[in-house]
Amino acid sequence: MATKSGKSLDVVVLYSSGHLGSAIIINRLIAMSEINVVGVVKAQPLKLSLRGRSQIKKHLHKVGWRFAGLLFWQRCIQALAYLPTLIFPFLRTSLKPAWKIASERDIPVFHCSNVNDDTCRTFVSQLNPDLLISAYFSQILKKEIIALPEIGVLNIHPGWLPTYRGAMAYFWVLKNGCDRGGVSVHWINEGIDSGDLLARRSFPLKQNATQETVLTFSAVIGARLIRRIVRNLLAGKEARNIVIDDDEEGSYYPMPGDRDFEAYFKKHRFFRIRDVLRSITMRNRL
Repeated sequence: MATKSGKSLDVVVLYSSGHLGSAIIINRLIAMSEINVVGVVKAQPLKLSLRGRSQIKKHLHKVGWRFAGLLFWQRCIQALAYLPTLIFPFLRTSLKPAWKIASERDIPVFHCSNVNDDTCRTFVSQLNPDLLISAYFSQILKKEIIALPEIGVLNIHPGWLPTYRGAMAYFWVLKNGCDRGGVSVHWINEGIDSGDLLARRSFPLKQNATQETVLTFSAVIGARLIRRIVRNLLAGKEARNIVIDDDEEGSYYPMPGDRDFEAYFKKHRFFRIRDVLRSITMRNRL
């Protein structure tokens, strides 16, 4: 991959609407002097169109109503927790939603249902970014959009690669009874979490951990790893790939289903209100 000398890189952030991990990462990227966020591509939730209703129904059938209800309640708590920041802008210690950051800094935002559409590719191309950073983005990128940035596309993956490829690694490590979680940063290619690995870090899981706390830890650590990588790129250093040992097995985990959630709920809580509030008030600084 290319490198670039200078004081900062122009970055387009790929962001998932309503996702706490995405919000944590973009708040930290904005604070980095090495990164100049020039645009945001925001993946929208499914719309209540005829096609959207069909997809929602299929999704609910797979994950079950209990998980769907918990996720809806979690998003409600997040929305309420954002209110102090929106009412009192001087509260700099609180997490801000992406739309608020974009509004304050005049950053263009593209709301996309498919990141690979021509309109989205045109939006990114016109911004001429050095780098794309995927902040827990919910869509798969194809080669046409991967090729747009000068340097490449980095993905912050909330799991230890290659062991935890796929969706919701922060859920699966708890469901599988692991004692450590992880986060990885890799170049995006046309596969799923299969690009060259640049950095990864593990962290211990407490006995009362929830997927919310694991998600928060991975997002904070992932942003730190991105900063280290960007600094090396700015210094003109080639990003070195991590060599995977032969004994490290690669596994792919799909979106959990109803039975997976039922097994999870027997041992763990999905989230705690206080954990959401701690994340949004940025008290989980690690």
